[in-house]
Amino acid sequence: MKNIFVCFISLLIMHIGHAQQKTDTSAVQKDTLSAAEHPGTQPMRHDSVMLVSHDLRLGIDLSRIAMPFLQPGRRDVEVSADMQIIPNLYGVVESGYHQMQIHKTGLFEYHSHGYFYRIGIDKNILPPDPNHQRQDIAYVGFRLGHAVLQQTVNSYHITDTIWGNVDGSIPTQTIQGLWLEFVAGLKIQIAKYVDLGWSVRGRTLLNHPEQHTNVPPYVIPGFGKGSSRQAFDFNYSVFFQIPLFQSHYTIHQKQHQP
Repeated sequence: MKNIFVCFISLLIMHIGHAQQKTDTSAVQKDTLSAAEHPGTQPMRHDSVMLVSHDLRLGIDLSRIAMPFLQPGRRDVEVSADMQIIPNLYGVVESGYHQMQIHKTGLFEYHSHGYFYRIGIDKNILPPDPNHQRQDIAYVGFRLGHAVLQQTVNSYHITDTIWGNVDGSIPTQTIQGLWLEFVAGLKIQIAKYVDLGWSVRGRTLLNHPEQHTNVPPYVIPGFGKGSSRQAFDFNYSVFFQIPLFQSHYTIHQKQHQP
């Protein structure tokens, strides 16, 4: 997972440089074409410059801390990282770990654990702060999620007055989940380099993990209940910003005068 994250950040930095070069090159080409098409005019450029901060923002989901109280035996950890690629567009990586233990005396004993990751894009719908003092964002976005889960039924007991009682166990099975989710949320700066944020998420499972196991997964890590094709979730997180570098994006506005 560490290698995936390093490659993702490297691609973001390469894309930033490429986007800046492409913006400047396109502007020059447009000016040249305009002058060629209108030889009697002189292009006049009125440029404005936008300062973009490419900070690495690391977050941890605080809502997962309450999970053992809501579902005894369940423990989840979720972290995230995002960075602004171009103005108001953020690349996002999210990852986490899940563990579940269920023990029903005289009925069954179930254990599962696994990990997940999500990769996606967020679009900020708030105008940038002209003073560059805050980086609050309200965003919508999407994620592609993938999970790997291992589950074991250590023992089970089935009572049947006609056919008789049945006792047994199911060995460890590996299950994978793939889903698409849509996200909307806020990230608000509460101190220098510290943000709080929340998000709501709607998820749709793309594969059928229950077809590859004797027991449907109780929970798919990072998704939700394994018995459902759709899931909704809420996250409440704290974020810490690591300043990396800034870049200037030029906005070209041309007017032609005779």
